[in-house]
Amino acid sequence: MVVPAEQAADVFPAVRYFQIHFEFLQEQIQLILQNHESLQLQMQQLESQLSRSAHGMRLDSKALSPIERLTTHRNATQDTDTPNLNLTGGR
Repeated sequence: MVVPAEQAADVFPAVRYFQIHFEFLQEQIQLILQNHESLQLQMQQLESQLSRSAHGMRLDSKALSPIERLTTHRNATQDTDTPNLNLTGGR
């Protein structure tokens, strides 16, 4: 079935409709790529910190008991910017 151009405009959305949606999708793709790069950088930093921490633990582990190694490692890697959440409500 062939539809005349005048009637096709009534049946199909305007070109601007598709242009808006493609622009939106392009913006979303750019945001995803930026977030992906940021996450990759954070993963590299975390791997580096873990590697340094593990190396430091190997050097210190000769003189410490297993429990002391765990508590030392936990204190060394604890994030000081993370708030201490008291979930017990002061009980």
